[in-house]
Amino acid sequence: MIRTALTMLVGDRAKFLGIVFGLAFASLLITQQAAIFRGVMVLVYGHVTDTPQVDVWVSDPGMPDFDTNDMINERELDVVRGVEGVRWAVPLNRRVLYTRKPDNEISPIMVMGIDDGSLIGAPLPEAMVCGSVDDLRRPNTVIIDEHSAATKLAVEGPDGVLKPMQVGDRLRANGTDIEVVGICRSTLALMLYPTAYMLRSQCSQLDASSDQSFNFILVGLAGGADPAATCARIDAATGLSARTSADFCRHVYDFFLYKTGIPANFGIAVLLGFVVGAAIAGQTFSQFVSDNRRTFASLKAMGMRNGRLAGILLVQAVASALVGYGLGVGAATLFGVALAGTDLSFRLEPELMAFSFVSVLVISIGAALVSLRSVVRLDPALVFRS
Repeated sequence: MIRTALTMLVGDRAKFLGIVFGLAFASLLITQQAAIFRGVMVLVYGHVTDTPQVDVWVSDPGMPDFDTNDMINERELDVVRGVEGVRWAVPLNRRVLYTRKPDNEISPIMVMGIDDGSLIGAPLPEAMVCGSVDDLRRPNTVIIDEHSAATKLAVEGPDGVLKPMQVGDRLRANGTDIEVVGICRSTLALMLYPTAYMLRSQCSQLDASSDQSFNFILVGLAGGADPAATCARIDAATGLSARTSADFCRHVYDFFLYKTGIPANFGIAVLLGFVVGAAIAGQTFSQFVSDNRRTFASLKAMGMRNGRLAGILLVQAVASALVGYGLGVGAATLFGVALAGTDLSFRLEPELMAFSFVSVLVISIGAALVSLRSVVRLDPALVFRS
């Protein structure tokens, strides 16, 4: 039965290619849009995953997302340090600072103003491409992320070629020259600003409006401390909101998932791929069955029952789905490779590939089942008619 089904399917090359094209298009669009959506959603909490040494993030209780928050004062920091279960607590001043590149172009950067004493919140040693975090202790210094150094902060030379920003180059903020002392790997931010690291005291000097304030408290837990209980104690003692790193990521993720239009936009694209793929595959499959009515009638005349005929259609549907899915996912993968090094995030994960395969399989089997009705109603005597 399988051999008969595949021979019929491949024998009508034009119809076979039409079915595969529809399924491949659906697979490509579903996989591509889902991977971009996943990549974008990971960006919303990228700075949290870049600081794995932090166990708990403390912020204003009204904070909806990472970029909308209020200031915290030093008194609350001291209170957090005295909470049972807290081993250390340091401030983090995350804010946008406007700078000028060497070519005088204004470039906003997302500054992570880290604790002067401990340097907690700075890039980990393994994330440093060049330079050292300890160099931030020098006056008016900054570390910037590798991607932005090669793109947004690059300067066009006399020959028209972009020259990436390097260690020793300078930015200018509020009339002060800031020396780049390191390049690091960092997760892109959703706002796509370059990520920069400097001491909180220096960040405050460059931005008079900050007034030595900060908007996050980073907490490390003592050995054996219960994270949930410690967070509850911090909440009660300060009136702030303390969340473990995982809960903090989930909070930010849920905001963009449920309170913004990002999921709807990508969902519409995925649905479009599903509908268009289903329309093309369904129409072509129906035409394929119509063109092969005499073959199906011959099989019925030889005694093949409707169940076996349905099996033939299902084999053809699964074979078409496998080929179309492979082509679509392959094209989506090439698309992701082409995006490497750009601002567009692309994360092709096993779950997304499984989702795409199930979607394509549903489209293909659905098209086959719709065509099954005409096969079941075929009169075996059709084969004897001229």
